[in-house]
Amino acid sequence: MNPIKTYITRAMVAIAAIAIVVGCGGDDNNDKKPSAQELRLNVEVSDITTITAKIKVTHEDDTAKTWLGFVTENISSASLQQLVTEHIAAGIDPSELHQTRQYVTILEDLKPDTSYKYVAVGCTAEGKTYGDIVAVEFKTLKASGGETDEYNGMRENEAWRVMYVGKDKIDGEIFKHVVRVISTDNNSYAITLVYAEHYDPYQMRDLADAMAIDLKEYLKEYNRENGTSFKFADMLYTGNGADPFDLEPGLYRALAVGFTPSGEVSGLFAVSDEFEVEEQMASPAYKAWLGKWSIEGQNGVVSDVEITKCYANTSFYMTGWEGFDDLAIEVEYDAELDAMFFYSQLVAEDYDLGADYGTADIYLFAGDEDGYFYDNKDGDYYIAIAGILDDGKRAIVRYGVNVPSYPKFTQMFFMADIDGKFYALTPEDAIPSFIASML
Repeated sequence: MNPIKTYITRAMVAIAAIAIVVGCGGDDNNDKKPSAQELRLNVEVSDITTITAKIKVTHEDDTAKTWLGFVTENISSASLQQLVTEHIAAGIDPSELHQTRQYVTILEDLKPDTSYKYVAVGCTAEGKTYGDIVAVEFKTLKASGGETDEYNGMRENEAWRVMYVGKDKIDGEIFKHVVRVISTDNNSYAITLVYAEHYDPYQMRDLADAMAIDLKEYLKEYNRENGTSFKFADMLYTGNGADPFDLEPGLYRALAVGFTPSGEVSGLFAVSDEFEVEEQMASPAYKAWLGKWSIEGQNGVVSDVEITKCYANTSFYMTGWEGFDDLAIEVEYDAELDAMFFYSQLVAEDYDLGADYGTADIYLFAGDEDGYFYDNKDGDYYIAIAGILDDGKRAIVRYGVNVPSYPKFTQMFFMADIDGKFYALTPEDAIPSFIASML
């Protein structure tokens, strides 16, 4: 899964169900069914409470095919084939036979703190089964009262252990901040972080819902830009998982949040112990960037700026751009490259523009070589890189990411959001253009 950029999100929980697919056997009549009678059902469970659970069954075959779905408390003493055989022998309730490619139901009147299986299989009105038997196992929440692990319908999954491990290797690449999840079940999940002070288990459902929206939007945009066809399930982990994060100093908690493969909140979550990312001692290379600089653009325009410490070996603040000493742009620092990265961002909120304009939020925008503007609404665009030249000078290249289809930026500039409309603070010809020297 592509790492999700670490902006600290909201909070949530999930109980994902274990899907078991077993070949249908035993029935001699079934063995003689032609291949046209195969049916591949997909079953998901979500929104589990003490007495209810949401079941979703889908398939991609002809809607004329009928299938049987039922719930049972018998989760261990019988095979799936035996469960189906016994259920059919006892008589099929007509409400359990379905003829649709997507079926959603809410199971009601369940028992608290009880394990169930929802079983589905292709089945004719006469009770002849075909295709694979699919079962989803789940457990209802405990009844209220006393100390439990339920939080607004969410439950901690004891099968997940979430750990911040710090510097670690993922797929052969070293990252500074890695979160790992050790899983002993087949529930799927995504990994995220919250500031420790913002962690509240009773807000976990809000986090999960927000994550589902964000992940779906990210997936849609990623597929559109890259011509790919990844599905929501491709962004989830099943079993052990690990994600890298870009973290500033502070106190955090890491979370595993459960989702079904189709992108619904499953109801499970797990949380790490509180951990601290400590600020490093500033390296000589980092300190060399601190101080006053003149950035001269390719158009001959000069902007005098000052680089000050934000987080040692991680980021800087830059003031003075466009002559504004009270607007601080955050600049990322890459210690391995000894380079600074400028990116689109919200610079200041409720900035005073004077009596004529009042206050406004100030953003750092990017402009590309084709005259298009880019803000940070859909993510932080990397505008430019400042790196050391062999002759000891610095230079800002005109684009921050050298990949196909990524914009090649020629300028960065402040924009004020006034009543939902953006206004530049400086004329375009008075802003340095890239490539620019930094002396």
